[in-house]
Amino acid sequence: MRKYFLLLFSLFSLALFFVVATQKTEAASLLNASASATTSRPSPSSPLFIPDPMSIGTSSARVYDNLSTFLSSDSAKFFNNGVFSEILTVATTSADRQTLFFTGAATAAHNRTSVITAPITAMHQFVFTTQTAIPVNGTIEITYPNSGSLDTVQASPSANTWMFNGLSTSNIKQKISQGTAGCNWTKSGDTNGSGGQTPKLVCTVTGAIIPAGATVWVWVGCSTYTNGTSCATQNPNLINPTALTGRGIADVKNINVITYDVSGGNILDSSSLKMGTIDSVFVVAHVDPTFTFRIDGVASGVDINTLCSGYTSATYFTQNQSGVNFPTTGTDVNLGTVSSGGPNYAAQKMSIVSNTSVGYVITATSSGFLVNPSSGKYIVNTQGNVTANNTPAPVVMPGTGGFGINACDSSSRVNTTTWGTTAPKFANPSQNFYYTLVNYAGALSGTDNIYVVYGAQAQATTPPGDYWEIMTYTASVAF
Repeated sequence: MRKYFLLLFSLFSLALFFVVATQKTEAASLLNASASATTSRPSPSSPLFIPDPMSIGTSSARVYDNLSTFLSSDSAKFFNNGVFSEILTVATTSADRQTLFFTGAATAAHNRTSVITAPITAMHQFVFTTQTAIPVNGTIEITYPNSGSLDTVQASPSANTWMFNGLSTSNIKQKISQGTAGCNWTKSGDTNGSGGQTPKLVCTVTGAIIPAGATVWVWVGCSTYTNGTSCATQNPNLINPTALTGRGIADVKNINVITYDVSGGNILDSSSLKMGTIDSVFVVAHVDPTFTFRIDGVASGVDINTLCSGYTSATYFTQNQSGVNFPTTGTDVNLGTVSSGGPNYAAQKMSIVSNTSVGYVITATSSGFLVNPSSGKYIVNTQGNVTANNTPAPVVMPGTGGFGINACDSSSRVNTTTWGTTAPKFANPSQNFYYTLVNYAGALSGTDNIYVVYGAQAQATTPPGDYWEIMTYTASVAF
């Protein structure tokens, strides 16, 4: 009797195993499955460290060293006790990446209970090929990692998952390589004010089956899809998680993509995809300031009108009154034989090149008067005796004669109120006081060319002899 019972029990167990085994099906894996994001930068987020409190009008703040990296132009959101307060744009950060300097001042007060965050949003793309056909009313589920218990604000980043941040299902698009099936998208796990949720997107297949061997593209955060295999108009909503592992080390998380039959109880295909975030790379390069200043000669017989803007005098030539030409070099200016009949002119070209954007200044000093060393006689300054820097002001060449220099150009660097235009003005500096030829504030576009014109006319009583002086030009730029 006992043997019969044992035999009967064994047969029953075998039958039960057979029944259970025949009900179980093994799910296939989705082929060539991948997940990617349009940006992998983590979302920086940190409580305010100092100042505590951060009063209205403050334009900088320091955060904790919790791997958060804010960058210039980030829109830093302030949340006070979980409630959004204001946005300040980051202008720059300190070298240790912990002090933030804003383009404007705070309009609300904050303290150490406040959190500063810059949600970095991305569009996600999923691509996979089915091994098993998905029937009409079957589903494709994309399940993100669970959020934390403190992740109650969808507009703020999580350390655990991608926050949906008000994602609309109208911004989820798909393409299926075979057939005419469509998707009716729903979402869950993104309730504002609730922590510890599981963000999930579900496509319920409509219209036709998705056949086996079909490639499916899904874009999350895409407002327009036309053709091809990419989103036409991105509308990134998903907020990247904050950094946890360390700078330069990717924080990798699993995202599950599973297809189900109509009942939702049987898995057809599945894959666990990995996607991570990693810090942006700081690229640093240094460019030295550059500045070159060069003086070149001007050929004889040149009409200054062709070199500078606004000069129209027909006699403004680099030659003497008799038409004798005297070219200049970068170090020598020969005005030839001057007389009381009218001025002789000569010119030099000054070239300035710099990569700074603050401009430059050119000044001139001299050894004194245009003097005859042997007799001590001199040709008077056109503007009179120098009493201070730029004083007296330059004047039009007197009919009675004089000596001086004039500055002109075609780039509006020279102050024409000081140095004249149609009627150029002249002045001779001294050893102790300078005259400013150019004081330009702004960036250079290529090479600036400034012309210095020398003018000399003897007085009727000027004794014969050789007259000379030394002119010194100084160019400076602020770096």
